[in-house]
Amino acid sequence: MKPLDYHPGQIAAQAEAGTRHVAQKLADWVGPVADFARGADLIVLATPEADGGLGFIVLSGSPPLVRIDEQTELRLGLPAAAAMHLSLPAPCGGLAIHLGLARRGRINGFLRLGAMGPELHATECFTLCRKYMAPSVALEPALRVGPAARQPVAPDDPWLIALLARAETSFLGSLSPAGMPDVAHRGGKAGFLEYAPRTRRLSWTEYVGDGIFKSAGNIRATQTMALLVPDLETGEGAVLHGRAEYETTYTKGQPRTDALVQHDKDFPAQGKMSCSIERADRLQGLLHRRERISRAPRITSRSAVTEQMPR
Repeated sequence: MKPLDYHPGQIAAQAEAGTRHVAQKLADWVGPVADFARGADLIVLATPEADGGLGFIVLSGSPPLVRIDEQTELRLGLPAAAAMHLSLPAPCGGLAIHLGLARRGRINGFLRLGAMGPELHATECFTLCRKYMAPSVALEPALRVGPAARQPVAPDDPWLIALLARAETSFLGSLSPAGMPDVAHRGGKAGFLEYAPRTRRLSWTEYVGDGIFKSAGNIRATQTMALLVPDLETGEGAVLHGRAEYETTYTKGQPRTDALVQHDKDFPAQGKMSCSIERADRLQGLLHRRERISRAPRITSRSAVTEQMPR
């Protein structure tokens, strides 16, 4: 797998946060991505839409959700329904995640048609830290590919407002200058997503991460965003499309030498993401309903570094 190639948007965010050294060290990091994909009970894919935005496909159920081929390159064999409405080949951003185990890995590349159906051929992949995930588990084992249907929803719809207010889990889709989609987890305590329906403004604090700034850098470069917010209680969800800006809010201190650092706060702020929402959709049959695991601790920046590390 080739090292990560940072574009100017990412480099600028890294420089502001003092993480250029960290990002260079992580450029060659891959980790056990195939194992994470085998064990994922949720896989979120993002592909470009005709209007220049991003659309999501979600696989949920008991692992494994995909076939894994590692002989020459990492390839994920997907169910036919995952690419039913796509023209292949297509660039694709993927996130394989198990919220209950706080385990996740990025798998970006191209969707192609293989001998047994659609496949995601990875060109870029790496595992990520365990921070900020609200532990939950799928309530049904069978594979589900969602959403089953979508319909436009008004920005001031009470259902949408209530969903954003109680959400602890979301997924940010962004687009690189080269047109490559990416999916990242964004989580926090209920209320971390701040939404003003009258002005159609959505914002949230970007917490201290590993220092690569992949999503923030993409936003800096292209402004394209799509936020997927699942309703874990019902299996529905919402996706909000628009344009975004990223601002670094914490720049003090010496440059970081390590990707993971223990802080005295659970959710230390690194920056602010501000979005202008152009449209929103309500997604039916998005994923299997999930149960919040209240007894499982949420790993945050206050956790020991050994707890934050991917495993």
